[in-house]
Parts: sequence; structure tokens; C-alpha cells
Amino acid sequence: STLISFGFLSQLREPEGEVLSAVSRSTRQFWRGLGDILRRDGNFRMFIGARLLAQAASVGTAFFTVYAVRHFALDAGTAGVMTGVLLIAQLLTNPVFGWLGDRSSHRFTFAIGVLLAGGSAVVALFAPSLEWFYLVFALAGFANAGLTPSIYALIAEFGTLAERPYYIGLANTLVAPATLLAPIIGGWLADAVSYQATFGAAAITSILAAGIILLIREPRAHYAEPMAVVVPVEIS
Repeated sequence: STLISFGFLSQLREPEGEVLSAVSRSTRQFWRGLGDILRRDGNFRMFIGARLLAQAASVGTAFFTVYAVRHFALDAGTAGVMTGVLLIAQLLTNPVFGWLGDRSSHRFTFAIGVLLAGGSAVVALFAPSLEWFYLVFALAGFANAGLTPSIYALIAEFGTLAERPYYIGLANTLVAPATLLAPIIGGWLADAVSYQATFGAAAITSILAAGIILLIREPRAHYAEPMAVVVPVEIS
């Protein structure tokens, strides 16, 4: 299916626009420019902070199955069904979140997604029986559908068109350590304290992340400018 998707991608055509002249920069100027973006753009720094917290808010998903096995004797067959519930929930709501983000705000759908991730952790935390984990996995699927397209769409709305490649690079690079460390810390917390502690931490960070997201100025309006085509920067 991935190979087939490349065929559709090859049919896409970039919109025409004004061509921006290339700028030659030294390596030092390039790195200094990245630092300048982080220093001057508080809106982007808040977005990075929200993404870091969103990684922690989503960490519960990695431990739902293990927790259900240990505390509710989840068997392999039921685990497969619950995984299917997660995937179907994500599949059905992906276009809904995409449509809502395009017509309303990807910032808003980002907040919904992170709250759904926290909600799945809350349900797992207080679940009295195994049956409740169908809802847990469904909420996790909804959260994935809300987070993934919203985050990448938002990244592309930051900065001017000439600066956008740098924003995209910074957004992905700065969050990479949290992507790696969040599951490790979550696993350590589950072993050292309890799975409930991991789920509680995920719920708390989801609320903090949503609060920061709602404080971010709408990027598509804040950085709006005419369409242009960017020529790659030459670094010497």
C-alpha cells in the first residue's frame, strides 16, 4: 500500500507562486539563524513545549496492554480485538479531524487529541473491569487521529515561507529526545511506583499540554503571507 501511495504522490503538482531568490549562508550563519528563530518566536516555543508534553500525555498507550494482562488477565485473542478497536477508531476519525482542522483550526484539533490521550489514561486508571479497556483503546485511537495530522499541519503553518524549512527541522529535532525518553520514563515509573502513576502522569500532562496549545496564537493567521516558491538555501 505504501508503494501504491507513491503513485498518487507523483501526480501532485506544486502551486505556482513567486520565486524567492536563493541566499548563501555560512554554516555559522545557518545555526545562528535557527537560534534566532527560537529566541524571537515565543509562539513557536510554546508549540514545542506543548509537543513535549503531548509525548508524555500519549505514553499510556504503550502500557495499556501490559497493564490489562497483569491486572485483568487479558488473553491474546482479546488483546488482538482491542488493538483492532484502536486501529478502526483511528481510521474512522482521521478524516474527521483533518476536515475539522482545515476548516476550523489544527490548533484546536491538537488540543482535542491530547485531551483524548489523557482521557484514555484516566479510563485505564479507574477501569473496574477488562471490558472498560475497549473504551480505553477506542479513545487512544481517537487521540492518534487527532494528534498526528494536527501536529504536522501546524508545523507547516509556522514562519514565513522562506523560513518554514527551518521551523520544520527545529520542530522535529527538538521533540525527538522526548519521543525517545517518554516511554522509558513511563516504564520506569510503572516499575518503581505503579502503572496507575504512569497513567496519572499522562492525564496531568495532557491537561497542561492542552492549556498551552490554547494559548498559542493561530499560526495560519499570525504568519500569513502571499504564496511563494522557495529556492533551497546554499550553505558554504
